[in-house]
Amino acid sequence: MTGKLLQVIGVITILGLVAGSIAGFGILKDRVRVVIEADDTDLGPDPMALLRDDVAGLSGSLMALQKAVGSNFEQLANGLESGAEARHGDVKQLLRAVAQLTAQAEASDAAIAQLQVKVDTLSAMQRQAVDAATLLAVAGKSKVGAPEVPKPTAKPEVEPVLVVAKPVDPAVDLAVDLAVAPSPVVLDEVALAEVTKPKPKRGFLSFSLPTTQRAFDQPQEYLLLPKLCRVGFDAKSTLHDFTGVTSAVTGRFRADFDDPKGLCIGEVTATAGDLKTGVDGRDTNMWEYLDSKDHPQISFAIERFVAAENGVDVAAKKARGEVVGKMTIRGKTLSLRMPVEIEMDPQQRVIIKGQTKLKLSDYGVPVPSQLGVINMEDEVVIWLALRARAQAEAGK
Repeated sequence: MTGKLLQVIGVITILGLVAGSIAGFGILKDRVRVVIEADDTDLGPDPMALLRDDVAGLSGSLMALQKAVGSNFEQLANGLESGAEARHGDVKQLLRAVAQLTAQAEASDAAIAQLQVKVDTLSAMQRQAVDAATLLAVAGKSKVGAPEVPKPTAKPEVEPVLVVAKPVDPAVDLAVDLAVAPSPVVLDEVALAEVTKPKPKRGFLSFSLPTTQRAFDQPQEYLLLPKLCRVGFDAKSTLHDFTGVTSAVTGRFRADFDDPKGLCIGEVTATAGDLKTGVDGRDTNMWEYLDSKDHPQISFAIERFVAAENGVDVAAKKARGEVVGKMTIRGKTLSLRMPVEIEMDPQQRVIIKGQTKLKLSDYGVPVPSQLGVINMEDEVVIWLALRARAQAEAGK
């Protein structure tokens, strides 16, 4: 009998302790908070993935350099060939000019020889005219002083006729000769100018090498690097805080971070079913609340970037402000503004970090609750840590 009584007393005691524990937990549940924080390194990019991307970037730079060196040597060969052709053309033009000068000199010599012949002819004719005048003068004097001779009765059969030479005009003959003389060859002034004009200077080794520097203040297309991106949320519940995170992130955007109009358009997409909190059962419930089967993607459509006052440092390649766009969760889309900080790392990757608050109920997401004892707050902090690389523009 005593044993049974002791058993009953033990059971009552245990029930009382359980009831007291439940009552105490109900009283203190709002005062007790267990915080579980993940290491900062877990939210950042995987160091190995970051290293692999660095190596891939260096490999791409080396390939671009190799391609540029090859094209530069090809350009050098073409330059040497075109230079040789240009010099050959210059020599041919110079030879034509020399031939024309030689022809002109020969024509000038022939014209001078013809003029000399005419001068000699005129001189001879002038001497003949002087001699004829002298003879006439002498004949006249002899007729005046001589005794008169009786005319013969018989008429001579032939009457002598005095022939007077026609006066010669040297200027007229010289003009006629010059008119019929061959005209001298005129030098091709265009060809001579092509030969004598200064040639444009060309750099013999003017190579152009690719640059990895990206402009921070010009429109540029950026592609997200999924293995180096993280998006997630921080939530609070009765017992503890927890974080959901995923690296299943894709997207691209076009931006000019110093554009007064806030040029920044694009989209960032995350896979809802890939969000992980570190607890399998909680992850399963979370995917169900997000309806990841019917709405597998959580997306943020970027519309513009509003820079803060004095928030853009082009020289340091840093910017801060707000990204404005539309967030879509569980198929519902609402406007959203997220403060962000932007910078470019030494490997020319753009790093974007930002966070903001939103309410799950606004997007139709049920707020988890376990028997009314363990409750999750409606408001969560969503955050992103993205890395993107500028894409080469077409034609550049």
